[in-house]
Amino acid sequence: MIDITETPNLVSFAGNPVLFEACSSEYLVSLGTRAEFELVVSGIDTNVGHSFTLKFAGKTLVFKSAGITEFNGLLFEVAYYGWTYIDFAFSIYQCFLENYDIQKAFDVTIGPVGTSERKITLRAKEAGADYSVTLTNVGVYGVAQGTNTPGTDDVYQDFFGILCLIRDSYGNAIGEDIKPTDLMGGAQFDISDYIRSKFAAWEITRFEFPELTGNVKMHGWDYLLKYRVSFAESIAGHVRGLQSTGWKYALAGGLNHELLTCLNENYQEYFEIEANKSKFLTWLPTTKYSRSGVVEKLFFLFQNNPDLVQYRLVVVVTFTDYTHKIINATPLAMYTPYTIAEFKVGFDHLNLVNAWYGKTVRSWEVMLMDSDDEYLSERRIYINDSRVFENEKVFFYRNSFSAYDTFRFLGKSEMNLEYERAAGTTIREEKYSFFNASSRQFSSKETEICKANSGWISLAEKNCLRELLLSTEAYEQIGKELFQIVVKTAKLTPFLKEGEYLFNLEIEYERAYENSFFSVHVPESSANPIIPPVALTWDNMEVSFDNVEITFDQVTF
Repeated sequence: MIDITETPNLVSFAGNPVLFEACSSEYLVSLGTRAEFELVVSGIDTNVGHSFTLKFAGKTLVFKSAGITEFNGLLFEVAYYGWTYIDFAFSIYQCFLENYDIQKAFDVTIGPVGTSERKITLRAKEAGADYSVTLTNVGVYGVAQGTNTPGTDDVYQDFFGILCLIRDSYGNAIGEDIKPTDLMGGAQFDISDYIRSKFAAWEITRFEFPELTGNVKMHGWDYLLKYRVSFAESIAGHVRGLQSTGWKYALAGGLNHELLTCLNENYQEYFEIEANKSKFLTWLPTTKYSRSGVVEKLFFLFQNNPDLVQYRLVVVVTFTDYTHKIINATPLAMYTPYTIAEFKVGFDHLNLVNAWYGKTVRSWEVMLMDSDDEYLSERRIYINDSRVFENEKVFFYRNSFSAYDTFRFLGKSEMNLEYERAAGTTIREEKYSFFNASSRQFSSKETEICKANSGWISLAEKNCLRELLLSTEAYEQIGKELFQIVVKTAKLTPFLKEGEYLFNLEIEYERAYENSFFSVHVPESSANPIIPPVALTWDNMEVSFDNVEITFDQVTF
């Protein structure tokens, strides 16, 4: 019968080990026994140099009688005048106690005094035929073999293994493995590779882009995979009935070694810690600068919902005159347990430019609340950054939760173009013309290599930007468009200011594609549209024909 002895947490990370262990008693046909040997002493031997031999576990030990033993381990005292079989047996017993091989393999006892004999018993410490004892070449008077029970080995089932089958919520197989058992009948399976391969098969974008109306998008197994694992005994290819675990969930992300080790040592699970249940799936600081035109998203893991709680996305807008406005960005809705929601919380998507006519937004705060106005999530604040930066670059990248974060680089940037050409020579047996020169270029590929500088950022921001450097999926947002990039190198510079360290991160990246053709493309701006001034015309009454130069103070817009 299968016994499932180890399972992972209810929600685990596919990027970390996802361990199961199952045991079965059917791997063993019969259990081995321990050997037991009796040496019977019924007389005495007064001659020096007489011997007997014991063989076991590949050892051959020759024990001899001697006048002086000197803790040799193979010499026992010869019988002296007045000794009986009782004293002689104890002398041999003392020799066995001093022998390393016997002490390692056997428990040695000496029996009570009988009417005509005394027994010394060797009982093997472990089961197995190797510890069966053979007595040979007995040349000592009064020494003979008593009861001798050989040891037997464990007899294992031939071609026995434990099968592990992983299936999703639709019953489709994700992976299957079979392993032989260890000496205790157990087999351990790390199924993270199978789950990661399942996530890798997802080819659709894992976030909504371009963003449609509505501030929330619910995700399925592209983020959180519902699965169950079944085990069965397999004997020579014949598989017995499956025994299954309960439903588990795997998140398409992972924790670093330090945090995972700490949680394991304290028998904790990340999503079972109360404080983590309310966190969005991001490591970025809870306060950040943003602006119109920047895509901002928050991802949240909804766990169990036994009380049928309803949620809504609440936005608290603060204006430059420190007045406030509360916006219910989504209606109250029941959430499905163990789902992940993508909330679109950017300045433009929330239409904050029209939050209050005539007022300018200073910041907006985002949180999830229930119908009783209780917080379901942490509160994250976005400060409206109206400053103009000549070299601003916006990066959108997949983080370690497999969700997505946005970060703006505000420092100096540059761009270089590199070209890779393939040229050759053709052989033409014809007259030269304008069009048949022998040298020819077959292809030319252009690679765009860029540098971006974060500007001075805090320690917390610097640490979180390690995710951008580790991310396998990163984009640069240019206007309303995303272009995939590959980060190549990074350089970090610290700076001490007023007792606090600031950091400057410079990255070098290249587009995740090469161009073989040239064209001009200007991405459409994603910021709120700006109404341009009315163009000057000849019928504008404020411009006279005698003015050669038109100045800005001549026209009121």
